[in-house]
Amino acid sequence: MAGTATLNVRMDAETKREFTEFCEELGMSASSLMNVFARTVVRNREVPFALTTRTDRRAGYERLFPKSQDELARMLDAAAATPLSDCTPMNEAMASFEERMG
Repeated sequence: MAGTATLNVRMDAETKREFTEFCEELGMSASSLMNVFARTVVRNREVPFALTTRTDRRAGYERLFPKSQDELARMLDAAAATPLSDCTPMNEAMASFEERMG
């Protein structure tokens, strides 16, 4: 591997704490996850999530994993109530995923 370089990222203390905790849950360091992010951006030449000025956060996804059993139950109820016509077919979703991952 070529030499390494340091990138300093400034963020508020609470975001750093939550990010570090999340990384630990995944079994990796914050630095490792930042490397995964950077490599994905460079490889695909795009940010791997939507950038938006949308202010209605209910229209998007804030977090993938629930923080509690109650939140999981609410997420499952919301998913069950979603009409199939609003869902992307699995084969289309997988094709899009595979294309983005190279």
